[in-house]
Amino acid sequence: MSDPLISVLIPAYNRAATLEQCVRSAMANGYADLQIIISDNGSTDGTADLARRLAAEDPRLTVIAHPVNRGPLPNWRACLDQATGVLVHWLWSDDWIESGFYRALVDAMQAQDAQMALSAARIHSDAGAPDDILYRWGDGSVEGRQAAKRFATGGWRIAPASPASALLPTAACRAAFTEAIPLTRGIDCNRRAIGCDSLMLISAAWSSRRVATLDAPLAVFRAHGDSISISCKSWFLSGHYAWARLWQGRQLGLPRSWRWADRLRLWRFRVRHAWNACTGRG
Repeated sequence: MSDPLISVLIPAYNRAATLEQCVRSAMANGYADLQIIISDNGSTDGTADLARRLAAEDPRLTVIAHPVNRGPLPNWRACLDQATGVLVHWLWSDDWIESGFYRALVDAMQAQDAQMALSAARIHSDAGAPDDILYRWGDGSVEGRQAAKRFATGGWRIAPASPASALLPTAACRAAFTEAIPLTRGIDCNRRAIGCDSLMLISAAWSSRRVATLDAPLAVFRAHGDSISISCKSWFLSGHYAWARLWQGRQLGLPRSWRWADRLRLWRFRVRHAWNACTGRG
């Protein structure tokens, strides 16, 4: 069976300090059939120049350089619009992947007759904290709609995954990608780029027969002060993701029973947001 072309999508803004490690982890991953797209969002720290230098080393790499910051989701879309691969890997510009990531996930997909694949992930702290391992589903596969349920509900013991630790069908990403999640009290998923990533995972799993899973933490997420996962409070992130999933659940006609936990998360967000507004805490 021939290897599928994978489009590695790397949106970036002011990531000169981390971009090279990110890109080289994909370039040197031991998988030839890659299309690597870096979209720079009007960086002011030399990120675009660094991306061009890396592109001069490898013909698989394409650079899109926007003259001004267009906002995060339009920058993500610029990557996705250029993707020609059968599969997409969203690789955030402050993260990296371990050697063999693509080969391991493609082999697992082919062995399991799966349409997407997911590995565990390791959280690396720049502050020196011990690494955490996330998204462990074991080695094997799971039925696509069961995986979609895990992603959509968030689970209480099994965390939803990130597209940065997954290979997703390009068509499913395009179908789910949106900048139109409605605004609601205190929540702006589009401007903050919180939630769209999870919707692509849910849609990809919902449309797949099987999802291949690897227990090895082959994706590495960097925990640092500029990371939205670190800089935002957990209740704030949870509320945004809950609202995005509730909105998508109605669009896709997902089972109503999947939504009760997100309704609770959204209620907790609104209570906390209202309290902060009353007490002047923002």
